[in-house]
Amino acid sequence: MSSRPRISFFVHDLADNPVGRAIPLAMALRDDFDIEILGLLCSGTTIHQPYRDLFEYKVLPCKLDIVSVAMTIRKLAALASGSVIYACKPLLTSLGPALIAACRPRRMMLLDVDDDEWIPLGDSPSSFVWRDLVKGWRHATAWKYTMATHQLTKAIHRITVSSTKLQRRYGGVLVRHGPDERVFDPERPHLRDKLNCRQNFGLPAQSPLALFAGLPRPHKGLPTLVDALLSKACANWQLVLVGPRDSQDFESAAHSLGDRCHRLGFLDYSYLPSLLASVDAVPLPQLRVQFTESQIPAKLMDAMAMAKPIVASRVGDLPEILGNGCRGWLCEPGNATQFADALSEIAAHPQEGVRRGAAARDWFLKNASANSIRDKILPLLAGSCTDEVKLGR
Repeated sequence: MSSRPRISFFVHDLADNPVGRAIPLAMALRDDFDIEILGLLCSGTTIHQPYRDLFEYKVLPCKLDIVSVAMTIRKLAALASGSVIYACKPLLTSLGPALIAACRPRRMMLLDVDDDEWIPLGDSPSSFVWRDLVKGWRHATAWKYTMATHQLTKAIHRITVSSTKLQRRYGGVLVRHGPDERVFDPERPHLRDKLNCRQNFGLPAQSPLALFAGLPRPHKGLPTLVDALLSKACANWQLVLVGPRDSQDFESAAHSLGDRCHRLGFLDYSYLPSLLASVDAVPLPQLRVQFTESQIPAKLMDAMAMAKPIVASRVGDLPEILGNGCRGWLCEPGNATQFADALSEIAAHPQEGVRRGAAARDWFLKNASANSIRDKILPLLAGSCTDEVKLGR
């Protein structure tokens, strides 16, 4: 049995995408700590596929209704064996069991916030009042419960956040969540061979490829990217889609682009560096909605780590991260013409893509790499029960 201290991460719904923020935090700390990740399985029966084999997971199946969650979180809390408790998201499903687990003696607690959980469901004030305030008593992450849970965050002194908007609300330390720079390194020999990487995924050898990876939720703007690729300026570009095979949005993109669209389904996280090495650009066509103002897409940091040309919307912290265009291309949200022009420029001037990609990786190494994450979080643990952890290398 390991003598190292252990961190117990509590994650909202391990069957879905929320684990994506916890993974880079856990990876950054695994050289100093043993890691376990705990959570409820609410939207499926297994761990979200890309991250399934990365860590030790402790899970309990649970419906996402308030009665089931209230009955299950205490059982989940009892499974935590870490001397440090790290709650991911201020939701009843993750903060709830973390607070219970932290009540045991000599357990330090941290909270991480990566999304704006205050965004109400519903597309109009009237539908929100009816659906969430009046009717929404069963759903454990309904706005009323989330706001009530928020009051508990005021007692937590060690907080990490992903964006400047969330930092203004919660305070705490700004931590950008990038991957391990030793793994996501474009100079690794097998990642320098783009043709071989493409062959491994069955991708065309010559055409410029744009990558869209993840769940195609409405705020991510996939239709904007498809419209850009359908323009004359991008007639030679092809699209690689990584995510759910049963997605109607992916089906629509494939129908529009025909044989210019390549659907790979979900891939294990370990394949991501090779996939990024295969492509020529990573577009992030986020729409300007309240949610995206506080969100930092994980695939942004993955692409920066691999020095890929990035085309992103001017929303939230993305302009700052991309140096207002020095480390990528910036477009107005929803403007397919601007996205098409940027992709056309990348294809026509590959050396400019290399230059901006290299600048993006330099920023990543200083601000979002595993080493950077470690340097920001370890001082938060100073004076805790984990005295054996040496701060700094």
